[in-house]
Amino acid sequence: MKRTQLNIALALVAAGLGAAVFFGQKKEAPKGAPLTALNADAITHIAITHPGKADIRIEKHGSEWKLTAPVTVDADTIEVNSVLALAGAEAKSTLDAAQIDKPNLGLEPPLYTVTLNDVVLGFGTIEPLKYLRYVENGKTIALIDDPNAMPLDDDYSDLVSKTLLPAGAEIEKIEVPGLVVARATDGKGWTASPAEVTVAADTLQKFVDGWTGEHSMWNQLETGTPQGDAMTITLKGGTTLSFLIVSRDPQFVLERPDIKVRYTLPKDDAAKLLKLSLPQKPAAGAATEKPAPKAKLPAAAPAKP
Repeated sequence: MKRTQLNIALALVAAGLGAAVFFGQKKEAPKGAPLTALNADAITHIAITHPGKADIRIEKHGSEWKLTAPVTVDADTIEVNSVLALAGAEAKSTLDAAQIDKPNLGLEPPLYTVTLNDVVLGFGTIEPLKYLRYVENGKTIALIDDPNAMPLDDDYSDLVSKTLLPAGAEIEKIEVPGLVVARATDGKGWTASPAEVTVAADTLQKFVDGWTGEHSMWNQLETGTPQGDAMTITLKGGTTLSFLIVSRDPQFVLERPDIKVRYTLPKDDAAKLLKLSLPQKPAAGAATEKPAPKAKLPAAAPAKP
């Protein structure tokens, strides 16, 4: 009888602990509605507008994104995706725009606007308690997690592709200080000028490939006077891209004056993009290692009579 009572008591204790754990668990609050009804994959046009600044416009061409204003250049897919994410951003809470003092929230006029297709989002100030951003969409004001500011500010350089050459570009000629590498007349190889001694075909191909896949660590808008040694890349079809060598140390910095963007690259990439990787020549007067003399075999003993 005592054993039965003990088992019952233990079972009740276990049940009580289980119930405490179950009811003590913090239930997650249901997620809020998305900021817009748009599917990010359906967006083909983006506009970012800041008062007193040139509009930034991005358009989808096939599977690629391109900046069309204020400059025309390939766009950075990662940065564009962060803008597209606004379409599905969670509205933590919503307010009736007609019942709110919009000027007090930085929404009349908005600090800036982002237009996704034909949906205009006005961005206001930060709510001070939970650090959520006020965003107006039509008759509703939503509070969302503050988005990444870099692709949304008035500096379009963050949205420019980090790759130096356009997607799918085919190089015909590379002109850097003291060196020109051009496609051979037969189209099957490369030539260097001034001609270097014993430049292997794979050395020239490696030099060209270095430019094809090169991308910056970050971009920066340049508003001053362009300065630096000039270099030119000619692409198939005749398109030319001009760069200036702004700096080699502490980072290798190139500028495209036509779009006023500077690309910051690792310091060591200067050698890869500006010089051929030729075999090292021994220094003048340096002793060269002579091959070791062959060991002499002992003379054969005379045959015994």
